[in-house]
Amino acid sequence: MKTISSISVGTILLIIAGCSGGRYVEMTRAGESAYREGDYRKALEYSEKIIGEVEGKGKQSAGNVYALAGISACKLEDYDKSLNYLLKAQQQDYSDGNMYLCLARNYRHIDNLSKEITALETYMEKYPQGNETGTARERLFRTCLESENFELAGELWTKMDSASREDVTNLETYLNLNRMQENDSTCNSVAALILDKDSDNEPALSWFAKDYYSKAENSYQAQMKAYKENRTHRQYAILLKAFKQVNADFKKSRDYYLKLYKLYPNPEYAMYLGNIFTRLEDEKKADYYKKRAD
Repeated sequence: MKTISSISVGTILLIIAGCSGGRYVEMTRAGESAYREGDYRKALEYSEKIIGEVEGKGKQSAGNVYALAGISACKLEDYDKSLNYLLKAQQQDYSDGNMYLCLARNYRHIDNLSKEITALETYMEKYPQGNETGTARERLFRTCLESENFELAGELWTKMDSASREDVTNLETYLNLNRMQENDSTCNSVAALILDKDSDNEPALSWFAKDYYSKAENSYQAQMKAYKENRTHRQYAILLKAFKQVNADFKKSRDYYLKLYKLYPNPEYAMYLGNIFTRLEDEKKADYYKKRAD
């Protein structure tokens, strides 16, 4: 297999049979030079000119030329064209780190999660010391939330450097992964860390809002059920004592939801506020938020 870690001058591996080899070498050099200078449009033009002439003679172009075209098109966000060229590069048994990263980006664009994951995993397997390994690992970690691959997520999280593990977006993913697994203790610590970095972060605020609400509502329902089944003075005293903590948790939840609703006026947050104010026996505010939950 032909393996090149990055596009650079001097990486001409094949001279197209039946064509003017020297001219194609010079055109490919020019395309690679344009790519390194960030002129992706010109790099695409050079490579497409070669591809057009060669395919016009019923032949396949060299893998590195297809890769140059595909990667340049990806940089220009022409994803359909990019994917077409990169798949042709693969058919030529060509391998390049940037090629797999662009394949992942193309598959993300068309919402093909399984193929995006495969491209990212291939990059990390073939280029473990590549310049973009950290970026690929972070993206692969985030796909674990969609694919619910908790085992892989745990492995990737432990391999991330400290900067990546303190990145708010990565922390949000880690919070949601643990939320899905009902790891409440971890969620509490991660959400607190997120809010230290971003006090208006919606996922972290939402975690604490729902957590305190669930504790309060579950306790409320349990204590009311116990009292209805045993209406004694002793049970009533237990109910009153429990309600002190219930009300405290509802108030904590209320404060989080008030902030959430102010920042992100979502009807769901209004619904929770309506329920909370009902429990706190503030019918005026309960009615206000319930109307905004419709």
